[in-house]
Amino acid sequence: MIWIERANLAVAKWLMVFSAFLAFGLSFYITVSVIGRNLNKPIHGTSEVCTELIVSIVFLQISYCVATGGMLRADFLIKYFSSTAQNLLNIVGYSLGILLFITIFIGNIEPAYQSWITGEFEGEGALRMPTWPARFSLVIGCSLTGLSYSLLLIRELMKISGVDKPSAFELET
Repeated sequence: MIWIERANLAVAKWLMVFSAFLAFGLSFYITVSVIGRNLNKPIHGTSEVCTELIVSIVFLQISYCVATGGMLRADFLIKYFSSTAQNLLNIVGYSLGILLFITIFIGNIEPAYQSWITGEFEGEGALRMPTWPARFSLVIGCSLTGLSYSLLLIRELMKISGVDKPSAFELET
């Protein structure tokens, strides 16, 4: 199980770094666009670029967030529960995470494929952005996030059964 966790964490890290570069590039692009607009030389298509890249940035980073335990939790409240109740809440939360991201994955795999095949674009006029990169980043991000939640669920079930070994993330830190 450790090798699956390590592979998942390595891919999630790579996607997080890639999306961080996208976010940096997008912030630079927006800054240049604003300066250009103030100088009456706007960059056309900024809204299309932002729309497509923000979706990619979010869904490429979310698997790393889940794999490293960085998702928002009410720890200030959960710490007062018994360990059994904490385990139960973790199992319910991880199961709901799996359900959510696998549902998004299933609902978007066909539109992603169709956008690639048909050459779907966003925007009219000066800049037309292809939609398939954002759609496939959503599909990839949701599949990896579903995998991350599945690994966390398995880890929680192993903890309950007494077969608790450190996770790949715990071994790295």
